[in-house]
Amino acid sequence: MGFKSFGFRVLGFGLTGCLWVALLGIILFLVNFNSSAAQERVRISPSSPGLAAWPVQLAAKEGFFAREGLTAEIIVMRTNTGIAALATGSIDFTTAGGSALRAAVNGAPLKMVLNITKKADLWIVAQKNLQRVEDLRGKMIGVGGNWGTQFYQVLEALKPSGVDKDVQLVSTGDVANGYLTLQQGSMPAVALTPPYSILAKRQGYRDLVRASDVINVAPTTGLVTTREKLDKESQKIRRTIRAVIKAVDFAKVRRADTVAFIMSQYKMEKDIAESVYDAIMETLNPTLWLSDGEIQIELNRIAEQTKMKILAKPADLADFTLTRQVAQELGR
Repeated sequence: MGFKSFGFRVLGFGLTGCLWVALLGIILFLVNFNSSAAQERVRISPSSPGLAAWPVQLAAKEGFFAREGLTAEIIVMRTNTGIAALATGSIDFTTAGGSALRAAVNGAPLKMVLNITKKADLWIVAQKNLQRVEDLRGKMIGVGGNWGTQFYQVLEALKPSGVDKDVQLVSTGDVANGYLTLQQGSMPAVALTPPYSILAKRQGYRDLVRASDVINVAPTTGLVTTREKLDKESQKIRRTIRAVIKAVDFAKVRRADTVAFIMSQYKMEKDIAESVYDAIMETLNPTLWLSDGEIQIELNRIAEQTKMKILAKPADLADFTLTRQVAQELGR
């Protein structure tokens, strides 16, 4: 009797109860299909399975992308591969902010549109028999990537101790592999980001250098896209930015839920997940954009490290207009 009030009988269908159920099922299927079809795909590439790009993973988990009409495909690629994929249009964003800025200095048509970490989230962790930074002289240090941002951060972090010229940096591919080589004993020391840095320290490995103690501004992680996409797909970029900002704001006020996400996403115990949460909050850029002066610091660093004369200006490498606009819309 309840179905009669929906009005189909007025149209003369005279459907039985089974047919009503079947018709209702078809209608719901079509509604769901159309809703799914309306979702636009956005492809984002973190450079490792670590926590550096945690807001992107959290935005997917909590449905912030879906609410913006986006289906997020998160594809882990090594830094150089991700930047090449972005430049050719195979993906929409890389999160390897520091390396992407270096590529932009060298002519790649890339721009950072949102910055996640402004502090260096890197620790140099060594085998248990190495007690001091000076003990790294003549040793190999495993570093993620291939002469990207982390390589330069390791050298800069070691510079105050004078060890930077007496170590051999070796690529481990990514920080997950670096953590594994430390456990296997095949590397005297490795450069790690959370959660691997915290896991290593919990297991008794030596935390010799914390890069953020030496490096004041380090835009290592963010959303980087191409100039063409910024011009032609600004609404898609805006929605992606909005989803990520919502994820960051969620994490800041809902610690317990974010700790639970870290436990589930990265398969770790609660006490370690809580330490990881504290670490990512410490390195988080609260505004999610950088000033021209902060970008210039990075440009000066690149010039010093590469011995290049750099003509690029901050505006050539980054455009945080959409991030500022979305932040204002959300009342941040």
